[in-house]
Amino acid sequence: MGTERLELAGLPVLAQIPPRPKALLLALHGLQGSKEHILSLLPGYLEAGFLLLASDAPRHGERPGPPPSAKDPFYVESVYQVALGFAEEALGVAEEAQRRFGLPLFLAGGSLGAFVVHLLLAQGFRPRAALAFIGSGFPMKLPQGQRVRDPRVQALYQHPPALRGEAYGGVPLLHLHGTEDLIVPLARMEETLKALRPHYPEGRLARFVEEGAGHTITPLMARMGRAFLEGWLEGGLAPGGA
Repeated sequence: MGTERLELAGLPVLAQIPPRPKALLLALHGLQGSKEHILSLLPGYLEAGFLLLASDAPRHGERPGPPPSAKDPFYVESVYQVALGFAEEALGVAEEAQRRFGLPLFLAGGSLGAFVVHLLLAQGFRPRAALAFIGSGFPMKLPQGQRVRDPRVQALYQHPPALRGEAYGGVPLLHLHGTEDLIVPLARMEETLKALRPHYPEGRLARFVEEGAGHTITPLMARMGRAFLEGWLEGGLAPGGA
């Protein structure tokens, strides 16, 4: 098992490759994170046969930056401009990875990366299953005094991914959250599930809540997420019943 640097869809991608990979897992980091950081939070996935892939979001990691700053009066707009760019790039990475490796694809994201997971599902992207760690399918509430000028970001507020559940195609989705998350309150995650539930068949939309956990992907969350993905890799049906 080893770590390699690849180029996929014109982007530098960090890949952790097991000897006999069973599936691809594209991991999307959060705001002010990096490809290296998100992979460090997913222990055991490589040993379970997942070929892990991660790239840096726009303005993050080795990309030209810096990340959005809360001191910027257009901070929220900047955050979701990053999210929109990250979603577009992730789609390109996923498609090229599938062509190169010929393996089923799974998706995982943490915090802002979880929002990007929702954004991709709402756009019709169809991984075998997905994990949303410490995130929501709704954009953050605008702080007092913040403004949004970009019409693409305005559209995220007018039509959040979580309110487009019919477009998710029943892709198996597990939300993992902590009771003490002060960045993305637990209620925002619950609001997401409430909005999606009418569009999901039984057994494909799930939640795991860790008592006392804050805004971090804990080892327990990582283990629960891995078990969920393994279930859909080994015994579950692909989205659409294929």
